[in-house]
Amino acid sequence: MTKTRIDKKTLEIQLPAILQEQFRVDGLPRDHKPSWDYITANTRYSAEGLNNKCQELYGQTLHQFLQEKGFGVRSNGKWPTDDEETIRSLEYYVDSAEGRKGWSENTIDSVGSVINKVYEAIRNEGLEIELLDLGQYSTPDERLENIQHAITIIEYMDRNLADSTMGNYPRYFEEYYNIVKNQYQININPVEEALDGFEWYRSNGDPQPVTEAQLNDLWNTLEALDECPVEGYDLEQWRLWMKILLIFLIAVGPRSNEVEQFDVRTQLHFGDDPYVHFVERKNVRRDEGPVKVPIMMGSNFLQAYQDYIEAIDGNGKLVPSSESESGCRTPGTLNEWLERLCKLADVRLDDGTFPTIQNIRQFWKTLYKKALAENRDEIEFISEEDGKKNSESDERDYIDDVVNRQHVRNIGREYFDDVLDLGDFPEALREEVDQADYIGRQTKLTDLNTND
Repeated sequence: MTKTRIDKKTLEIQLPAILQEQFRVDGLPRDHKPSWDYITANTRYSAEGLNNKCQELYGQTLHQFLQEKGFGVRSNGKWPTDDEETIRSLEYYVDSAEGRKGWSENTIDSVGSVINKVYEAIRNEGLEIELLDLGQYSTPDERLENIQHAITIIEYMDRNLADSTMGNYPRYFEEYYNIVKNQYQININPVEEALDGFEWYRSNGDPQPVTEAQLNDLWNTLEALDECPVEGYDLEQWRLWMKILLIFLIAVGPRSNEVEQFDVRTQLHFGDDPYVHFVERKNVRRDEGPVKVPIMMGSNFLQAYQDYIEAIDGNGKLVPSSESESGCRTPGTLNEWLERLCKLADVRLDDGTFPTIQNIRQFWKTLYKKALAENRDEIEFISEEDGKKNSESDERDYIDDVVNRQHVRNIGREYFDDVLDLGDFPEALREEVDQADYIGRQTKLTDLNTND
């Protein structure tokens, strides 16, 4: 994800113009107040960088600056519907989420974007129904019809939003019915029912994933640190550890215990299809042996870190410690460090808590599931073209074939490729390795030949 230099012209002229054009494309009102996630995903700039420049030039936050430019649909209470009862339900939704659930201002702004997108889908798909009415039915046929409407809306979102923007849209759509049922006659959550048909969506038991915008906020905050937030540590060394931790979590999606047990020297493997070799994994049968997990992004950074560990004669651990039994910082310590970084970056989950390793792993799982779902769609298309009614045998053959396993990974790397703009190696890393030696080593979709 390429981020452009931000100056006064960017804020005064370019940003408003880009946002207005994106609003037009997304069917949003001209005075809509965009969330940080929306800005980062739909402009050339990171919201964190824009906010910092606003504070530097004007002594204002990004949203304060944008409000002066006429952005801010929440400030005058507008909703994309004239139905009074639905408007009251939306106000109840927001007030409850903000007051009882403690959702942040950025999250509330995201809710506004979601509701606008829902009504855009309702209009463009010709559904002729109100948001509140989707949660109410009198007959079995009405129930099924409402679920089908919800499916249509979610499919519309999936087609018309970038993956990074899609993020939590279905969940905020679903949460509307979970909250307003306490005040209104709701006898079905059509979104919950509809999401059962989307393989890429997480189940109710899964933790909340962080968003791409939040990961960028963490990365940009790391870049901007001028002192170490953990007392007793050198800033450049801590910055390197946290950057390598973030890259590893996003690229591989390890469990907390796997981070602690991981050996950079022996378990990282590079080449045309870089991967991590896990010797033991939960939920793997004993006779299956070691598990190879593809490295989805940042392989050049990880390879440089592997060489760095060798150059300093390190113990091979991702974030080494001379005090722990494993030789690595414990998951508890790493989550504590993540919390400190999240506080500085103002990154929180919807319940107000700070993300942990588990929430970043969930981000990895969600993106990888989308790649699997896309691959399955292609298999079904091939089966239909071949005149078959059932694609299960084709899928089994397709997935088991080495070439087509690579195809799934290629699709996945396309999703992961631009999650972070990694930029230059940290200073501590550059002291031991030459960054020029690793340029171009990052595996990308276009670099892979799946016909070999």
